[in-house]
Amino acid sequence: MKKFLFSAVAVLFCLGLSAQDVKKIRNAYDKKDWPKAKEAVDLALANEKEQKNWEAWYYKGLIYGQIAKDATLKATVPDAWMQSFDAYQKAMELDQKQSEVYMMTRQYPIFDNYLELQKEANQLYNSGNYQGALDGYKKADKVGRFIFKNKWALSEVDTILYYYAGAAAMQLENKEEVVSFFQKIADANIGGEGYDVVYRYLTYYYDQKKNPELAAKYAESGRKLYPKDTYYDRIELDKMRKSGADALEIFKKYEGIVETDPKDYEVRYDYAAEIFNWLYMDSKATAEQKPAYFDKIISALKKCIELDPKQPDAHLLIGKTYFNEAAFMQDEMKKIKGTTPADTQKKTEMKKQMEDRMKEALPYLDNSAAIFAAMTADQMKDKRTKNEYKSTLYLLTEAYRFLGNKDKEKEFDAKYQALNQ
Repeated sequence: MKKFLFSAVAVLFCLGLSAQDVKKIRNAYDKKDWPKAKEAVDLALANEKEQKNWEAWYYKGLIYGQIAKDATLKATVPDAWMQSFDAYQKAMELDQKQSEVYMMTRQYPIFDNYLELQKEANQLYNSGNYQGALDGYKKADKVGRFIFKNKWALSEVDTILYYYAGAAAMQLENKEEVVSFFQKIADANIGGEGYDVVYRYLTYYYDQKKNPELAAKYAESGRKLYPKDTYYDRIELDKMRKSGADALEIFKKYEGIVETDPKDYEVRYDYAAEIFNWLYMDSKATAEQKPAYFDKIISALKKCIELDPKQPDAHLLIGKTYFNEAAFMQDEMKKIKGTTPADTQKKTEMKKQMEDRMKEALPYLDNSAAIFAAMTADQMKDKRTKNEYKSTLYLLTEAYRFLGNKDKEKEFDAKYQALNQ
């Protein structure tokens, strides 16, 4: 009987101790005395038996959340938001119903953990601390998934968070992390402004990984959500080139891309450059094909200049095209060996056509030279830029030599020689 009595008294003593500890915690919390509240809850949870008290853990979540909001106090507990979250998790584990009721009566304070962790991650991202941002987004997502699992709010795919987590991982060149976040967005078929990069990245990633099934899957999703995005056509175009596809089929592919996105400067320029090489470098075009494809080059490049007149490359290539056409005519004229009146007449006509082509080249080459001349010394350090400027000056020198303008020939030759030094 005595033994039973003493056991009962011991149990009552422990229960009284537990209630007293929680009361102290509550009082300190209600008074907004966060240091004292932290001390009380830490002391209570240092007791092994008290660690089974869901309410103590719930209050730890509240108190550490308040510490996280105070810049001075947070300096002593840098991971206060996550300690707060872990405490809420523990409270729910010990008594889900009671903890959920307390959460509800305080309008779910766990949302502060989620929102503030994400806010901190955003600040780190904007400051260029991408690793810190990525770690922060992961923490916020951990809280977000807990909220979603308990059906308090949020959605299965935390679109904005996953997007920025992927973007942070992209800055770190951590491809696997990028894919882990972007796939969540893509697999949910989420579109909208800015999310096109998700489908582009996944298509590129799986293409590089030699996984054609997944590359095709995300390319198809990207096409459906962004029908005007020519990225996927460009990938196909690149594959056509590498596989040695017929030039005319490649040109048709370009034309389809241009039709989809008429304002794409780069595609139009690349299209013109491909035809130029086919006509004048590879010399694979037939005599019947040349006039039509010459016109296609000129048309594409004039549109490029219309889209962006400050870029030198379209000016230079259209000048090259007219110049090469004149050079081609000169070669054809040399093939006329006869001296009949008909032969002489044909030579005269061809020479006039050559002069016309050279004159047509001049304004474009002049524009190209002027754009290059206005560039800074740093821009001219780029080898490709410098070589294109030299090419412009060389063509101008030769064009004026052909037209018999000695002064202009000397002017551009001097500039060419100076650039060669």
